[in-house]
Amino acid sequence: MTPIRFWLSLVLLPLLAACVGLGGPRRPNLAGRTMLDGQPVAGIRVFAYPRAATTLAGAAPYVSVPSDADGRFGLQLPPGRYFLLARGKNLFTYYGRNPVTIGETPVTDLNLGLVRSEQRAADLPQPFVDHGVQVQLLADGRPLPDATLYVYLDLTSDLKGMGYVMAGPSDAEGLVEASLPAGTYYLLARKRANGQQVGPLGAGDWIGYWPGNPLRLGEGKVRRLVIPMFRVPEKSVRQMKLTAGCTLLAGTIRDASGKPVAGVRAVLYSDAQMLNRPDLVSEPTGADGRWQLLLPAGGTYYLGARNTLGGAPGPGDLYGTYNGSDDHSVRLKTGETLRGLQIVVEEMW
Repeated sequence: MTPIRFWLSLVLLPLLAACVGLGGPRRPNLAGRTMLDGQPVAGIRVFAYPRAATTLAGAAPYVSVPSDADGRFGLQLPPGRYFLLARGKNLFTYYGRNPVTIGETPVTDLNLGLVRSEQRAADLPQPFVDHGVQVQLLADGRPLPDATLYVYLDLTSDLKGMGYVMAGPSDAEGLVEASLPAGTYYLLARKRANGQQVGPLGAGDWIGYWPGNPLRLGEGKVRRLVIPMFRVPEKSVRQMKLTAGCTLLAGTIRDASGKPVAGVRAVLYSDAQMLNRPDLVSEPTGADGRWQLLLPAGGTYYLGARNTLGGAPGPGDLYGTYNGSDDHSVRLKTGETLRGLQIVVEEMW
């Protein structure tokens, strides 16, 4: 081999390998479509913030190229959990199932439903609060009544649960107000068809995330904001199984006589005291008492069940713990499935 041919082999072969995929860029392990009113939207970028991020403001560490004519996008992400947002063409979304788990199995069928981020509030009445926020909730440009505003201080709760402040319900004009001191906040709104304040969102429920989050509120200020609301489609509920993880717990909730109990949720904690907000909450059981939870990763968790959420169980509530171990814990590996876990609940006095 001549010297020049040898030099070309050193330079060109790696380039050729990259072009044909030999050691080149891997295929996206997060992919899907950006949609508005059921139609694909091109030119939308998807932003991924690691779960450990301290803020969802500023530049995201992972950004897709703009979605194509079919609304398709892709990202290659290290394994972990991520908050997903999307922006472009005055459209926006905060994925309602955040944070999304990226593991060994790619998430390749994610639909990100967009809302119009520059909706304008109508002429609003003078706020009642002297400091805080007055928010109008708009669904397709129309006021959304009977929704709840949730105010969070940071991302430690994954922007789930009751948060720092809950305010509402919104009135016929979609208005809700919250009195807040100066500080930094994340604002979300939700409306559940079942009327409950906490728990997983179902098909037909509404979620909204203020596109300007986090809000920085000055002393004695009242900010007047609009939150565009997005209705959760049935497909999004099915997608939850893809994005929540591949580690499964399942079983039955029964009463002391051994009969299945309906309307009770399994609750899972990483905290052995089981006192704070649960890490995961199942859907309410049906007549057969069956429940299941999809976890982002294996580990040691503490398992209980209750028919109400928010605060400590009170008199008349149903409550119980998993007693298959002395400390109510279950241990499993990532990707493992544990079935047949029984939880006995009884009425609190």
